[in-house]
Amino acid sequence: MTIFTDPISIALEAAGTAKYQGAMPTLYNSPLGTPVYSDLSIGAGSYKVDKATISYNAIHLPDALFTVRKRKRIIVTSINGGTSDVLEYTGSESAQISCTVKIYGSNLNYPATDINNFYLMLESNQPMQLNSWYLNQLKIYYAVVTDYEFPQQTGNISDQQIRFNMTHIDPTQYPTLLNG
Repeated sequence: MTIFTDPISIALEAAGTAKYQGAMPTLYNSPLGTPVYSDLSIGAGSYKVDKATISYNAIHLPDALFTVRKRKRIIVTSINGGTSDVLEYTGSESAQISCTVKIYGSNLNYPATDINNFYLMLESNQPMQLNSWYLNQLKIYYAVVTDYEFPQQTGNISDQQIRFNMTHIDPTQYPTLLNG
C-alpha cells in the first residue's frame, strides 16, 4: 500500500479514489443533487470606504473553478563566448488566481441578494480568507481581489456567472493587513 502525505493525496485516499490517477473526489452533492468537485468559501469581512464601514456575509459557492499562476523571479545573465546563460533565482511572485463561479437563485428568481453580498466582497480593499481544498493545497489561504466581471447572459434568469482575479497574500509577510 502506498503512503500518501500531501493534502490532495490524503483527500483522494479518504474518498477511496487515490488508486485512480486523475480522479477527483466528490466533496458533497449540490442542492440540485449534482456532485461538487471544487468549491469556495469566503469568510465574512468588512472594509472602510470614506470612513464608512462596509460589511459582507460569509459566502459559500459550490461551483468554483480556478486557474493558479505563479512566476519565479530569475535573473538571466549571458556570458560572452559561453554556450549557456547563468540563471540566478531571486524568489517568486505572489500567486495569481483566476476564479469562475456561478450564483444560483431559486424557483427561476435572479439571486439579487446573494449577488449584492458578493459584489460587496469583490469591492473590498482588504484580504479575504479563502477556504477551498484546491487553493489550500497550494498554500493559498488569503487573497485580494484585483478585478472582476459580471457577463450578461442571454436566456438565464436564475443564475449569474462571475469571473474574478485575485492576488495571493502571505499573512506571515503582511500581518498588519490581516489584523487591521
